[in-house]
Amino acid sequence: MNATMSTKWDVRVLAVAGAGMMALAGVFLWRDLQVPHELLLAVAAVLASAVALAEVPRHRPLVGPIALLLTGLMGGLWYAATKSGLLLAGLGLTVLASAVTVARTWRRTEAREDKLQACLLWYGLTAAVIAASWAFYFHFFTLGFAADDLGRRLVLTLGWLAAGVGLVVYGRLRDESVIRDVGFAFIAVALGKALAYDTTHLSGTLRVAGLAGAGALMLGGAWLSVPRTARSV
Repeated sequence: MNATMSTKWDVRVLAVAGAGMMALAGVFLWRDLQVPHELLLAVAAVLASAVALAEVPRHRPLVGPIALLLTGLMGGLWYAATKSGLLLAGLGLTVLASAVTVARTWRRTEAREDKLQACLLWYGLTAAVIAASWAFYFHFFTLGFAADDLGRRLVLTLGWLAAGVGLVVYGRLRDESVIRDVGFAFIAVALGKALAYDTTHLSGTLRVAGLAGAGALMLGGAWLSVPRTARSV
């Protein structure tokens, strides 16, 4: 056995043994110390981010991005089902982990060559942001200080729409199709909420203002997306 093969074998043995001990420690952590199950979401976010940053496996590092995407989706569904405030820490950490992973990976040229990896990373960040923003909004606005203010219902709609329009314009200017696509994902979610929820749960001035604000953002995005040469004609 040559030195290279011996080194690879040593690394694998140490990695598997270390991962096994960490998993065993996690089992006893929850069983003996009675840590709330909701904190599992934060642990999942950290582990998924670590795998994504390590780019495992090397030949097609998709495991981490898929794990981050699933963590964001499952975290949002978990909060929707239980409304547990303890999940907010995990959701916030999922957004942070996804953002760090995207920022670190996106700076590298080879990341842009792997379109599937780029899509998974950006859509993972999008899912995490949408899930976390809704959970924080519901916890602090709907159940908190703005419970009696109907205008709070426009916060998410206009926030998601502004983020989506900004990403579409930025992606168009930088010729980054994946950024433009996630921008349209934000816009689709925002418009879905506006049409299915806001129009039926708001009335009068608030309903008009919400629809007008959404329309203005969309028109502004359309104008900004037009090339400067075409605007000046």
